[in-house]
Amino acid sequence: MGYAQAANAYATLDPALTSPGRAEARVFASITRRLHAVFSDPASGAAMRSQVLHDNRRLWQAAALQCADDANEMSPDLRAAIISLAGFVDRQTSAVLRDDATAQSLIEINTRLATGLSAQGG
Repeated sequence: MGYAQAANAYATLDPALTSPGRAEARVFASITRRLHAVFSDPASGAAMRSQVLHDNRRLWQAAALQCADDANEMSPDLRAAIISLAGFVDRQTSAVLRDDATAQSLIEINTRLATGLSAQGG
């Protein structure tokens, strides 16, 4: 799934059926499932791994951009923490692409964020 497809999928969620937090949780959960599936399958090739890593990186870049927006209503500390995590995800993604690290930390971060977003519901 490319960035445009991910953005379209996110945009088509009916706001009457889900809160913004739960919608965001669904997007993170979806890409996390893809990360887990690709990295747990020894037969997955470099192209598949690169694509899902790219999609995850783009998701985190979008989250960081939202947090950097002055109109964002989250607390400054939470915004800074998410921007910091996005930086870590970017660096870790590069390490995974170089085969210097595994994707496990990316999967764990996404899982925790999706769980938190889903639990807060808003």
